[in-house]
Amino acid sequence: MNRHASLLRPAAIAFLVCFCAFAPRAAAVQASAAEPACSGLEAAGLIANTTVTSARMVVAGAAPNVPAYCEVVATIRPVPGSNIGVVYRLPDDWNGKMLGIGGGGFAGNLTLAGAAQGLIRGYAVIETDTGHPSTSPTDGSFMIDAPGKINQVTLTDFGFRAVHEMTLAGKAIVAHYYSRAPSKSYFEGCSTGGRQGFTEVQRFPDDYDGVISGAPVYDLRVQTSALFRLQFFQKDPSSKLSPKQVQTINAAVLRACDLNDGVRDGIIEDPSNCKWDPNELACKGNDAGTGCLTARQAMAVRRSYNGISTPDGRVAAFPLPRGGELQWTPRSIGGTPDNPFGTNFTLGVQYFMDVIYGNPNQEWDSFTPETALAAIAQSDTAPLVQATDPDVSAFLKHGGKWIMWHGVYDPGPSSQGTLEYYHAALAASAKKMGVSEAALAADIRVFLAPGVYHCGGGPGPDQFDLLSALDDWVAGGKPPMRIVATKAGSPISRPLCVYPAQARYTGAGDTNRAENFVCK
Repeated sequence: MNRHASLLRPAAIAFLVCFCAFAPRAAAVQASAAEPACSGLEAAGLIANTTVTSARMVVAGAAPNVPAYCEVVATIRPVPGSNIGVVYRLPDDWNGKMLGIGGGGFAGNLTLAGAAQGLIRGYAVIETDTGHPSTSPTDGSFMIDAPGKINQVTLTDFGFRAVHEMTLAGKAIVAHYYSRAPSKSYFEGCSTGGRQGFTEVQRFPDDYDGVISGAPVYDLRVQTSALFRLQFFQKDPSSKLSPKQVQTINAAVLRACDLNDGVRDGIIEDPSNCKWDPNELACKGNDAGTGCLTARQAMAVRRSYNGISTPDGRVAAFPLPRGGELQWTPRSIGGTPDNPFGTNFTLGVQYFMDVIYGNPNQEWDSFTPETALAAIAQSDTAPLVQATDPDVSAFLKHGGKWIMWHGVYDPGPSSQGTLEYYHAALAASAKKMGVSEAALAADIRVFLAPGVYHCGGGPGPDQFDLLSALDDWVAGGKPPMRIVATKAGSPISRPLCVYPAQARYTGAGDTNRAENFVCK
């Protein structure tokens, strides 16, 4: 499934991973007029610190509708111990622009599936394995030399260096192959890919002209949120929910709040305006197990809705959104026989323990908000994977444009976290540049996708074309104000509005049609 594409597909992994990563697919090779130029990219020493292991022409149709392209496979070694794998796909019918693609979880992405939509549109597409070959989104072993000993070279590659080096070498290879540099360079990613977009904007502001960051895992509070949700539901086994109870909770929430936005459609536009209390489903007498909630279960649900902070107000776990309960599946919260603690553990807690302690098996049930946030603050490895610097003035000064987007029902990284960063970036960058926040809001835009889970999926429309919107903005000078979202197998379409505007039904016409909604 290509979740790197701008036309998003529902996510198969519902927590942190938006983009799956696999080794490049074998494809047929055919001689063409471009073959000498392509094979010539294997010349030794062409790009600094880069060894090209193969450069070959691939016939049109290697994936549906994909044109013929030159595929370049290489390894970049900027420092001792670094082995950054990259794949560059250079289409015959080039549109003159370059597109970088992000990864997911602990994995990079070298797939043709990830590059396909860009190739179809004529982009030279560049991808990296982020410095390690494992394609598992949960495998952090690449950064651990021994229990408790973190390899800072490989963690740095994963954290930010690989995408930057991929980009520098990519621009050089594109310029050599086509005899001209790309006119525009864009980066698109979701989840870890969203974080990679943050690192590029913050650390390497000249790499890209435009960036799309979806559901960004930019802050280790994503992982501490998972840790405390695990405590809420699994530290005391009697707090766990059954699938039937989750369905009952969701139905009750929708009865209470679905009409808040004026349309009963199974989607709560703004969960923060929903105040449904789980005590409504409190068990009475001996009816436990019928879908009602015990006192401990109701408390766990309430705590998940509220999140958790330190006494001085620092967030350690962002709230889960009301309306997104169907994503509280056994696999994510209740666990399964093969994964008893669920994805909150494998994609959240273990990620946190890998990065902070170099030990995925570090205990988790005794953490408090204070100790979790202190562990991040005191860590010398956390800064390698976090992308929290709010000063993005250098990116904006050279005309960079940034689209952030987030599914409102995301049970992993919270859309509230993305909005928190957005406001911080406006404030810090405006102060640095001596302009108003309103002026900078013209160059950083956030789109919230109601009813959408992590990078796709959910009851809301999750397919929309952000790459065209970014290109129209950067190359065409037309800023995006309203992007139409659809859903496969459903008649629904809705506008995604520039934050803080929300879609509102006009009161007339089919509620499944985007033209009957306005942004306000």
